[in-house]
Amino acid sequence: MPLIKLFFDICLFKKGPQDLPASGLLLGLATLAYLVVGIVLLGLEATWADAAIQALVEGAMLLGFLFITLKVAGLMSRFLQTAIAMLGCDALISSLAVPLLTWMLTSPEAKGVYLFLLLLMLWHLAVVAHILRHALSRHLGIGLGLAIVYVVASYQVMLLLFAPSA
Repeated sequence: MPLIKLFFDICLFKKGPQDLPASGLLLGLATLAYLVVGIVLLGLEATWADAAIQALVEGAMLLGFLFITLKVAGLMSRFLQTAIAMLGCDALISSLAVPLLTWMLTSPEAKGVYLFLLLLMLWHLAVVAHILRHALSRHLGIGLGLAIVYVVASYQVMLLLFAPSA
């Protein structure tokens, strides 16, 4: 389980995407983990088919964002490791949200769970900023700005494509 520890270390800001091996197989495994956790998380509030489509769209947006960002920065050689880090760390943090969201959906009166979910979202944003900072070799503020732009834009696209029915 050294690989899971490496993802934990990235999530704890001890390592960066450059510490991951640049491996197509690892990208495939990280993508699979991302999709499985995403489908489980989204499947708590949608059908499994809808959850699968949403997870695929989110994953494509994430990879597209990384591709464009690294292409513009002239750092495409870092794409593989950055994508692995983003997908793997997202799967790890999102897996922690599954029991919290389940608790929230089954016990809406448990208000404390909202705070934990907010903290997880803020942690996820900080991890994305950390990964982008290392991938771009820029200041953390640049990574944070890009992370916020990505999260807000992807949220808006997902709302546009998959607006909850009233």
